[in-house]
Amino acid sequence: MVVLKKADAFLIKVDSTRKNYSRAKFDNRHGMPIFAEDVLLHNRFTLDNLALQHNSDFHEVKINDYIVVYCNALIPHSPDQIKFIFQVASKIGNQIVLKPFTTLKRGYTFPHIQSLVEEGKLSRELLNCKKATFRIGRIAYSDLELLVNFDPIVRTYHSSSWKI
Repeated sequence: MVVLKKADAFLIKVDSTRKNYSRAKFDNRHGMPIFAEDVLLHNRFTLDNLALQHNSDFHEVKINDYIVVYCNALIPHSPDQIKFIFQVASKIGNQIVLKPFTTLKRGYTFPHIQSLVEEGKLSRELLNCKKATFRIGRIAYSDLELLVNFDPIVRTYHSSSWKI
């Protein structure tokens, strides 16, 4: 069972792998994408100045906050899903260093996320992961709790004793 401590939670979108990156795919977006290798292998990510202007929640991130990672369709091992959750280890300027918190056994695909939003179990902020210009945004702590403790296939909670 995963034990959460009360902290702020943020959703980020990992846009591409460096191998799949093509500037033409990202022309209509603000700033450079967040690359999968940076987050999933090196436990860090950086937003450039243009992306920072359009993703102001970045400035609210603090040490020990949770980062929920949505991988878009260009990420081969987890396309269009939430599967990885990190905690913020440090923040220096426009770079955030992460420490792995948990990997979900079953990822939440975008259709699962969408149906849970429609049912009122997740907030609408999670739908931002499909916006082209989205990089990072605050989500409700209750969204994090549900993502960690709710089985998206069976559609039940793993435990009711996960609050601290």
